[in-house]
Amino acid sequence: MAKLRKLVTYTDYRWEETEELTPEQLEKWKSGDENLQEEVEDEVEFELSHDKCLEDHGEIELIED
Repeated sequence: MAKLRKLVTYTDYRWEETEELTPEQLEKWKSGDENLQEEVEDEVEFELSHDKCLEDHGEIELIED
């Protein structure tokens, strides 16, 4: 009995966004201070905005028993 096999690689790209930043959060972010930017990251939640799945098929090989 014989069958075919191929390797398929899926790559999923995700874009995630937050709700509108408050004026205070925006000021902290624009400051460029990494500690303040981390504070903003801890305060907000990221949600899926959109995604894209890419698919790549490898060569098909014959498998014989």
